[in-house]
Formats: sequence, C-alpha cells, structure tokens
Amino acid sequence: MAPKKKQPDSKQRQKPKSSSSSSAATAAPRLQISSENERRLRRLLLNSSAPSPSPANVSEVRGESREQKARRLRGVYDKLALEGFSSAQIEQALSAIPDSATFESALDWLCFNLPGDELPLKFSSAGDSTMSSLTGAEGSVKVLSTAKDNWVPQSREPEEVKVSTEGLEVRIGGRRDENVSLDDGRLSQAAWIRQYMEQQEEEEDANSNDSSTWEDHCLQSFEVVEAKPSRRKSKAAKKNSKHGNLKEQISYPTNSVSSNSETANVEGVQNDLEASEERSESLGNIDEGSDLKKEIPKDIDKTCAKEVDEEVIELDNMFFEDSSAWEAVAPEILKQQQIEKLSHDGYGHLIGNIDDIWKKGDSGKMPKAVLQKFCQKLGWEAPKYNKISERDGKFVYSVNVLRGATGRGKSRKAGGLTIIQLPKLHEEYGSVQEAQSRVAAFALYQFFADLPLRQLLTEPYSSLILRWQEGELSSTSRVLVTEDRRRSGFVDMLLNIDADTIPSSEIENSDTDVISMDSGNTEGSKSVNEKRQTTMTSCMGLKSAERAESAILKKQLEDKRKLPNYLKMLEARASLPIARQRQHFLQLLKENDVVVVSGETGCGKTTQVPQFILDDMIESELGGSCNIVCTQPRRIAAISVAERVSDERCEPSPGSNDSLVGYQVRLDSARNERTKLLFCTTGILLRKLSGNRDLSDVTHVVVDEVHERTILSDFLLIVLKNLVEKRSNQQGRKLKVILMSATVDSSLFARYFGECPVISVEGRTHPVSTHFLEDVYEKMEYCLALDSPASGAYFAQHGEKWKHASSSVNNRRGKKNLVLSSWGDESTLSEGYVNPHYISDYYRSYNERTNQNLKRLNEDVIDFDLLEDLICYIDENCPQGAILVFLPGVAEIDLLIDRLSALVRFGGASSDWILPLHSLLGPSDQRKVFQSPPDNFRKVIIATDIAETSITIDDVVYVVDTGKHKENRYNPHKKMSSIVEDWISRANAKQRRGRAGRVKPGLCFCLYTRHRFENVMRPFQVPEMLRMPLTELCLQIKSLHLDDIKSFLLKAVEPPNEEAISSAVDLLYKVGAFEGHEELSPLGYHLAKLPVDVLIGKMMLYGAIFGCLSPILSVAAFLSYKSPFLSPKDEKQNVEKAKATLLNENLDGSSSVTDNKQSDHLLMVIAYDKWSRILLQNGDKSARQFCHSFYLNSTVMHMIRDMRLQFGTLLADIGLIDLPKDTLRHKVGSRKNNLESWFSNMSLPFNAYARCTSVIKSVMCAGLYPNVAASLEGVDPGALGGRKPSDVLFSKDRPRWYDGRREVHIHPSSVNHSLKAVQYPFLVFLEKVETTKVFLRDTSVVSPYSLLLFGGSMVIQHQTGVVVIDGWLRLSAAAQTAVLFKQLRMTLDAVLKELTRKPEMATFVDNEVVRLLISIGFCRCAR
Repeated sequence: MAPKKKQPDSKQRQKPKSSSSSSAATAAPRLQISSENERRLRRLLLNSSAPSPSPANVSEVRGESREQKARRLRGVYDKLALEGFSSAQIEQALSAIPDSATFESALDWLCFNLPGDELPLKFSSAGDSTMSSLTGAEGSVKVLSTAKDNWVPQSREPEEVKVSTEGLEVRIGGRRDENVSLDDGRLSQAAWIRQYMEQQEEEEDANSNDSSTWEDHCLQSFEVVEAKPSRRKSKAAKKNSKHGNLKEQISYPTNSVSSNSETANVEGVQNDLEASEERSESLGNIDEGSDLKKEIPKDIDKTCAKEVDEEVIELDNMFFEDSSAWEAVAPEILKQQQIEKLSHDGYGHLIGNIDDIWKKGDSGKMPKAVLQKFCQKLGWEAPKYNKISERDGKFVYSVNVLRGATGRGKSRKAGGLTIIQLPKLHEEYGSVQEAQSRVAAFALYQFFADLPLRQLLTEPYSSLILRWQEGELSSTSRVLVTEDRRRSGFVDMLLNIDADTIPSSEIENSDTDVISMDSGNTEGSKSVNEKRQTTMTSCMGLKSAERAESAILKKQLEDKRKLPNYLKMLEARASLPIARQRQHFLQLLKENDVVVVSGETGCGKTTQVPQFILDDMIESELGGSCNIVCTQPRRIAAISVAERVSDERCEPSPGSNDSLVGYQVRLDSARNERTKLLFCTTGILLRKLSGNRDLSDVTHVVVDEVHERTILSDFLLIVLKNLVEKRSNQQGRKLKVILMSATVDSSLFARYFGECPVISVEGRTHPVSTHFLEDVYEKMEYCLALDSPASGAYFAQHGEKWKHASSSVNNRRGKKNLVLSSWGDESTLSEGYVNPHYISDYYRSYNERTNQNLKRLNEDVIDFDLLEDLICYIDENCPQGAILVFLPGVAEIDLLIDRLSALVRFGGASSDWILPLHSLLGPSDQRKVFQSPPDNFRKVIIATDIAETSITIDDVVYVVDTGKHKENRYNPHKKMSSIVEDWISRANAKQRRGRAGRVKPGLCFCLYTRHRFENVMRPFQVPEMLRMPLTELCLQIKSLHLDDIKSFLLKAVEPPNEEAISSAVDLLYKVGAFEGHEELSPLGYHLAKLPVDVLIGKMMLYGAIFGCLSPILSVAAFLSYKSPFLSPKDEKQNVEKAKATLLNENLDGSSSVTDNKQSDHLLMVIAYDKWSRILLQNGDKSARQFCHSFYLNSTVMHMIRDMRLQFGTLLADIGLIDLPKDTLRHKVGSRKNNLESWFSNMSLPFNAYARCTSVIKSVMCAGLYPNVAASLEGVDPGALGGRKPSDVLFSKDRPRWYDGRREVHIHPSSVNHSLKAVQYPFLVFLEKVETTKVFLRDTSVVSPYSLLLFGGSMVIQHQTGVVVIDGWLRLSAAAQTAVLFKQLRMTLDAVLKELTRKPEMATFVDNEVVRLLISIGFCRCAR
C-alpha cells in the first residue's frame, strides 16, 4: 500500500493573492464586441476601399527570386492548412495578396474577409466566449501542473472533469491556473474526449436516451478510475456498482433502431474513454530518466497500472461485435498484408507499437473509433464529420482531418487540413453511423495503409480495406498525392500570373516614357522654348521693377536725410560704438559671405547692423532687390527691436505702408510687400525654408544672440552653412550671413564658418559696481533666519525635502532669528548643517554675522526674505532708476510680486509699476516694461532670462541677480525630459550685469558669492542641442528635406550624441510621424507645422479630427504649462475633496459618470469649463472666488485661456478648423472673448463629441502614446524579463505599474494615486519625474480599444488570441476581432493621408467609420 501523504497545512494549501507576471499575463483584458457591431464594422470597412494588410518584412519579400517566392508561398499554404483552413480558403487568400503573402498577412486576410462561421474556431470571434470558457486565454486545453510531493486528491468541482493519478492532475474546464508548469503541451485525454463529443452533436438522436446513458457510463468510469488509486474502497464499490448497471443497460438496448443509429457514437466515445485511461496508464511507462517518473511512488505506479489495465480490457469489450469475423480471413491474405508496400508514404510508422490499441486475437473495432484513436496518438485534432447530402433517409458524409507536420529537413511532411470523401459519392447509406464509418475507413486507408488495418477493423470495413488495396482504386489518385500536387500547382499558377502581368506593366510604363520623349522633339520642345522665353521675359520685367523701386527708395532716403528729426536720430545713432565700425563691416561683407559681429551689451549691434545693410543697399541702388531677415530668439525681442528700428528711421509703426520695417512672430505679424527689413523669431525663418528651400528671395540673414545656443539657432546655423555653400556655387545673388554675438565665445562661430572675419565692438555702458552676496549681507546687516528655507537648519530639519525647496515657493518668512539675536544666542544657529561651499579664509574681512550667514546658508535655495529686503533697501537708499530682478521662472515671479504688493512701500498705485516680464505674457503686457513711471514711482521689473539679452530697457540702473534659471534637460537613456532649476554660467552673469548702467553708472547685486562666480560656475551655458530632446528638430529636418537626420545633426557646431538622435527618431516612429526610411507620414506633415511638443501637437490634431477640440485644447494647454491646482501646506485633504467634488460633474455640468473619476486630465477640463462659464456669466470676481474655493490658481487659469486661443489659431492656420470671419476686426479683449466662445461652441463640427469622455480619452491616448503605463494585468510576461516588483514603499492593495522598462508609481498629487481598482489596466501620461522613485504626474486610465486604434505596432498572435502592442502591452482578443481593428487602424491612417492633400476639407467627424465607432462605443472593453 502506498504511504499516506502528509496533509498540508491550511496556510500552505491556500494560494496567496499573487501579482506575479505569469498570473497577471493570463488576465489580460479581453476585447469583445457584439456580433452585430462587428458585422456592421466589417461591412463598412470592406466597402471603404481599405488598404490590404502588408507584411512586416516587405523589403525582403520584394527582393525574392522565383524559387524563394515559391518556397514562401508553399510554406504559407502548408501552415494555413495546418491551422485548419480549407484549400479553397487558402487559395482565395493567396490570390488576393500574392506579392505580400506571409503567414501573418494571409491570416489577417482570412480573418478579415471570411465570416466567423467559416473560420476555424480558435480564430473566430463568434466562438470567442465559448472557447474562452473552455480553453482559457490560450485557446487550447493544456496540462496545467504536476502535483507537488505532498499532493492529496481533492473533491472534484462540479464544472470540471478530472483524470487523476497520485502523480498528475489534468484539469478540463473551469478556470485555468497559469502559475503552474506547462510541461506537457499535448491535449489532455479527457479534454480531447469532450472536444470530440461536442463535434459529434449532429449525430445525436433526440428520441434516444442511449446517449445520455452512455455519458453517465463514461462519467462513472472516470470516477472508478479516480477512486481506485486513492484507495477509497467504499466509494469505489459504489462507483463499480453504478458502472455495472450502466454497462448492462448499454449491453441490452431496448430497440434495434436506436441501437443501430447510436452504435458509432457509443463506440467513438468508448474509444475516447479508452484513450483517456490508456493515457493515464501510459503515465506509468515514462522513461526512467524522466523527472515525472521519479515523482511517482513505485507501489502506486504498479497498482495504478494494473488496475487501469483491467479497466481497459473491460472497456475494450464494448467494441466486440463479431469475434468470428476475423476467422474468415485467409492466412494468405494476412501474410500478403505484412509484406505489402504502399505507393505513398503513410503515417503508420509514427504510430509505433499499437499493442495499446489492438492486440493479436482481439476483435475488430469500428473505423471511427480507430481513426479517433490514431489522431489522438499523433497529437492531431479530433476528426470532424460533415454531412454532404441526405435524401430519403440516405446519408453521405466526409471527414475533416487536421494533420500536424512531421519530420525534418527533406523528410519533412507538411500537415494541414485534409477533407476525405468516398470515391463513389453516389453511394448512400441508411444511417448516419454507417456513412461516417465508411468515410472513416477510407481515411484510415489513405493515412495509415502501412498498418494492419484489416485485422484492426471489424467487418464489413475490413473487406473494404482489402478491396481498396487490391487495386479497385488504381485509377483514383491518392488523396495525399493529389493534395500535394494541388498545392504545388496552385503556387506555380500564381508565379506564372505574376510573371505575365508585372513585366508587361513595366514595359507599358517604359513605352509611355519613350513616346513622351519622342513627342518632346516636336511640340514638346516648342513648349519648352516658349516657357524659357516667358521666364526670361518675366525676369526682365522683374529686374525693371526692382530698378524702378530702387530709384524710389534712394530718393526717399535722400529726402529723409533733410528732415530735422531724422538728422537728430542719425546723430544719436552715430554716438553708438558700433557706428565707428560701419565702413569696415560693409567692406568685409562685400568680400565675404559670412561675418561675425561680436559686441558687448549696449554697443548697438542689434539695431544698427541691419540698418547699415539696408541703407547701403539703398544707396547702391539695390534697394528694390534687398530682403533682410533678422532673427531673434524670442518674440518680445523681435517686436521691440522692430519698433525701435522703425522709430529710428522716422517711419510709421512696423508693417505700415510707408515703413520698410516689419516683424513676424507666432500669432502676430506686421509686414507688407514693401517690407525690406523683417525681424522674426528663428522658428519663423525655419518655417519659411519649408516653402523656399534656397531662400532665393532673401539677400541677407542676420542671426542675433547666436551665443545663446538655442536648439533652433544651432539648427539654423547648419542650414545657413549649407545654403551659403550652395548659393555661392550658383549664378545669381549670393546669400550673406551675419552672426551677432556677445563677446563670449565668438571665435567658435568663426571657426565653424571657415575662419570667417570677426568684428569686435566695445560696449558703451557706464561702469557697473558689483556687490556679491557677502557684500549684501554686510551692507544690509542681514541675519539669516534659522527657519528660513534658505537656511541649512531648515534642510537638516526637513531631510530630503530640501531638494525640492527651490521649486516650492511660499510666502512664509523666517522670524526666529529676531528672537535668538535679541537673546544673544548665536551659537544655536550654527549647529548642525555647514555650507559645503563655505571657506572661512575667503571672508576674514567680513563681520561675524556675515560669516554665520554664509556658514549656515543653503546656496541652492533662493532667499525670498533677503530678496524682498534688498529691493526695499534699494528703493529707500538709492537714487531714482528702475530695478531689474532676475528669477528662474514664472512661479517665482508671481510669488515676489505678491510679497512686494503686500508691503506698504509698494502698495496702492506703486504696485502698478511692479511688472512681470516673461515669454508667456502678451505683447501689450510686455510693452509696459519699456514705459517710464511718473515721478516718485519706482519701476520694478521682475523677469526671467528673457531680459538677459536682446531686450534693452533704458532706465534700468539696478540689477538684482539670483543666479538661477530653468533649463530643459533630457536623458535619452531613460527617455525622460525635465525642467530643472540650475545655476547660470559666468557668461550669463556678465550679460545680466550689463543690463545696468545704460543711462548712468549702475549697481548689480548678486545673490551668490564671489567664490561661486569665479570658481564654481561653468564658463558657458551648455547648448540646448546637447541637453534637450531632438524630436521637434528631427521633424523639421525631414519637413525641409534637408538630409539624413544623423548626418545633418553631426554637422552642428557641437553635435549631439548619437543616443539622443536615435531616441528622438524612435519616438517619432512611435508617434506615427515617421514611416519607411525616416519619411514624413501624413501626421508628421501636420505636426511639423505646429510649434509645440509633438505629443501635444498630435493630440490637438486628433482633437479637431475626432470632434472634441475644446476639451483637448484645455488638456494641451495645461500639459504645456502646468496644473492649476494649488498645494497649500496642511490642506492636502481639502484639495482632494475639492477635486472629488469637481469629478462628480460631467463635462456638461450634470452628474458625473465613472469615466471622469480616473483622469487628472478630465479633472482639469471640468475645472476650466466651470471657471470659464463663471467668468463669462458673472465676471472676474466670481471666477476668482471659484478658484479660491477649489484651490485653483487664477493666474494659471487665465494663462490657459490665452493658450487655448493660441493653439486653436494654429489649427486654423493649417486648415483643420475655421475661425469666425470677423475675428480680426475685434479689439484684443473682445477678440479673445469671441475666439473663446467659438472654440467652446458645442454646435460646431469640431466639438461634435466634446461631451463624450470615451472619445476624449481615446484622443489623449493617441496624442500621449507611447507614454503609457500598464499594470501587471496588461503587461506581456516577456517584457518584464524576470524582474520582480519591489516592495519598497508599496501598498499591496494598489496596482503595480510599469512603463515597459521599469516599475513606475503614480504621483501622490494624481487622483489615481489611491485607487485600489482601475477600470482598465492602462493609463497615459505626459511627464515622468524621478526622485527616490519614478513618478507619473498627471494620468488618465484609458481603454484597451484606444491602444488598439492609436497605440504602437500591433502583433497579432492569431493562434493564441493574443495581441501584443509595441512588444510589451498585452491584450486578449479573438484573431478575427484583432484583425478587424488592425484593418480599422489602417483605414483611419488612409483618411489622414487624404487630409494631407486637402486639410481644408477635413470633415472627418462626418466620416462613416468614425460615426460607427462612436455609436458602438469603441472605447468600451469587455474584461
């Protein structure tokens, strides 16, 4: 007796709730749509001339030889046959896609074009739900696990049938446990039986109860087998008793008719049962070296084998019909059978020993049972019988046999679906069983003729085999040979058709070309000559017009020089240092194509050099052809310089009819046909290149502030270098390039342009006295508060929080020092933290208080207490003059303005002259900084580094420099971009210092030490091209058709590393902007026109296309700027309540649905819509109150409003939407209101689905992809690479998230941070931030359908019903459903290509496919 197994502890038996990759993978979200919606969608796609699926390796397919193509097509044919497709279906598919046919593309075609009921079950969506319940996600029944050493049989679940031994459990039905090993990939026996029985349902007779009796007998047999090994004797006795009774019922049927009609079915199932038990028995005959063999105790092995053998013999008796039948077979025939050689190779040798199926002396068996047994032994699917005809109770059947491939190399046999029919189809049989048995016998003869079938089969089928073998079918081709010839012949036919058609088309094309060339010798040549003559005439007319215009311009300039105002202005201009270099500069420009002008701040190069060129061209009577473009890095600089130059020339405002000066920036332009000197941003000139690649109409390009090394300016330098070389080798006017730089690093640009000449100009500023931080402390007798964020004690108290102190600005002021100082307790202030940059030897001449301040200072944090006191000190103690304060960002500017406005000194009317200056301000607000305040008012300008160069504010006398700015940095390895606050370079510090002393001697107060300036700051700023993402740059390179991206960027002044280039190109492919070999897709064509981040730009385009523009404009603005929600200290719970309250509303203001509650982006949309309605209806005061109640930043909300208008106008510029016709006639204020109302109008086509959250989320998914994270449920197991999630700081009741490379975490500020369950296991985001962990800031849970339609590359695993996106996102779907959505994506792409040609006709919202998608709720997903 086998030793009793130890009962496992209950804790061990319980399966823990695991989040392992394996279990998660099997729970991938399953995609299903109703059959009606699927039918509608398929019909629509078939009627929409959708593109055909193409193979992934299309380049390899195109370069094939005839032999290679034949092998490929034959291989595809054989594989498809192996999957169960009929020959007719396969040939239909290969005929439709002969040139691009691969196994995957052919499966795509079949799944898309064939109805679900004609597909093999595992591919059809019609059987999706049924098969998923039976076979799990993989689409097949598999052995799930071997038992552990302490395994004990447990009670059988009602929905399951088990065949068990002590060493193995096979589970059929029920929920599959994917955590277990899949050691045995073949079908389990009982599962195979169930499949077989299901396929035979048409054989059932409704009037007979024999079938149910037999099924009861089968179940009792299983229970007997299960009970015996477990030694449950009493239970086994009961089972045997029931089993015997059932056998008796079967042995004596009640009437011969029903018995006859059910015989084959009973025998087939009985053999299936035999197979199941024989399979169980075979477990005891595992090789000695098998691990499974070692796990089975020997005594149990022997006992089980013995008892199962007995059961097999007992069951085999069920098939005995006439034991004397074999005695009639002559011994000579038996001898002849042993030596007979068949004319074709069979599969009998693969069966091996058939003793377990039939032993010498046994009675013959029915053909159906034998065929089923052989198929099972070979691992083939159960044979399926199909009714061909039925007349007057007579039947004809065929049998489908799905064979597997066998052998290797030259001996390999292709498998596939073979349909066997009897050679004489006119022969009909009186019962279903007889018809099926006949065709089963013929199938055995076709496949297994090398086995002793006549001994194996009962009569009359044994005699049939004999007649077939004796040559009765000698005139009939063998089925297998015929099938092989059919396939080969079909492939040859395809190749012959291909050879007949393709060359002829090529010949026709070449003939057409020859004809057109011949015709060109007659009429064509004449037309060419006429065109040349016309061109020459027009050129002569153009030159004549230019000469006339040049004369007029020269006369106007001479007249202007007689005007007193102009003479006075000339006198002022002549006093600038650059004026002394005028003639030298013009001479160098005539002799060289490129000149570098290096001048200190205030020398006048920005305003004077362009005028030198313009006046010289006019004086030389070349003014008519003159076209000077001067680039500025910022919009405010381009506008202000244009206005200044126009004023100096005594002309009306830029763009006027009598002005030669104009400007053009994004969303604002002032130019006309007479404009000769255009100031614009760098991006405007680059966009001009897209329409005029050679800049043929431009004579001079002046690049100002080239030393700033912006990514666009360095890009422009590459373009200009190529253009200079190109146009210098052509006839006509050469392109002249002038680079204007500060004195720093000007030689770098001279070397880049081949040692071009450099003109150096001194500045004209008054002397500027510099006071560093230690001097400020000393002069103001300032004492650093112990609880100030700038104090090291604050850092010591708050630990890691100090890292974020610079970005978390607040109004709190440290006052603890006042108390401590009054007590004389200075020692406590210096305990703990010590400034690592503090060197006592540097500060011996300073007092003790200053040294204490420096010692405990955290230099990385801006001291707003000191900054506030310093401005008050200047205002109180220094003479009249404007104060310019440099801060790193807008948040810091707003904070300082609030603090100063709260003071009595700057309250009331004085607060009107505390002016912000940054790039997000409108032009009218920016112009205020150039105005002069009334007497006794101090102008305080608080600016970012926008005021560092280009802009010159004449009345600035005092500069306060915090030494900080914000930089955009990108890590190509981590694919993470971030804006960080960092120290400026020494070159930047000198530029800021030069802003003082424009009108009189100035003062510069530096809030950093001399030691940092001289020894720690880097000499120059790192170029943006080396620290920023290159995606937009790569997009512009291809838009301008410049060159290969890598080759082009390596020509830069300081080239970026190759990893950054590859990362950018990879992202553009994933976004869909690139296709083929770095070619612009239709989407990329549009994105190149939008000066925004490519992800946000894509989102905006899709928002307009899919009719949800208004909410998408809000999301795009928030993502481009920042979240509107404030985070006051100790108010976290109140902020979360406010967010929850907003989420309870729908986009239309009604009660919310659940879709809103798992999206930070929709939360922002709801907040903006509600704020906008209150602002429009109740005014600004009510809007501010709303912001206060819901912890929203009112300034941010107004900024978002402006950005929405800018983004909407950009989309109108490229033709995707229309603007109201009277927009430009309104004033600025009313124009904003008009545009806001227009973009928010729900009745317009671009807002048709602006209230549909599922559409909005899908569009966000389309735009933000590939920024996707997935929980373990939606991650392909292979993508994790065996990595296990960390348990550090992780709550087990929340999902774990991955971004395809690492584990990530939702930021605590997100509404999804605390979710214990999500609607779908996927979310999108824009920004990743890495601190102690990688955090995702603003997130939205999205539907798997959104990923299918708008995600990355889709790989359909047709056989297993799995879809993998971008190699790591895993979905579960029937192949037919997955292919349908793959085709749908191709259709959407085709429509986008149409928009490329005619964007003004972009009525995609009315497209039938889109309307159908939205009507069926394409974002819904069945889990």
